[in-house]
Amino acid sequence: MRIDHKNLIDFNRIITEIIVKRDSKVFEDYLKEAIRELESLENLKQTEGEKVKYLAERLEFSLDLLDKIAKTPLNFSSSQTLADFLLSQAFEMEKIAESLPEGALKNLFLESAIYLGVEGQKIKQGFYQA
Repeated sequence: MRIDHKNLIDFNRIITEIIVKRDSKVFEDYLKEAIRELESLENLKQTEGEKVKYLAERLEFSLDLLDKIAKTPLNFSSSQTLADFLLSQAFEMEKIAESLPEGALKNLFLESAIYLGVEGQKIKQGFYQA
């Protein structure tokens, strides 16, 4: 079994950075960076088909949710929560769609992410509140 050196982390460099920084947010910054790296590795491991399937499922779920939102009167707190959820879905979809090869499918998911983001902002601003 061969270990790829690109996947190994240089702990000496990390410890040196921690000693040099001496900041109260060192652990927080390190944790955020580690999470970003893990997310990027997970996204790279997914095949294109898995990405398309995942994006299609997210889009279908979000559109069903928008359909239910249109039929249900919302109060302030529920509209804020739903808007935040839709905005996070839009951001995640856009991030994954950017990694797809150029073409109609990529454009479809990017435009869908924009649509969800716009609808999320409209909900957040109270367009659908009772």
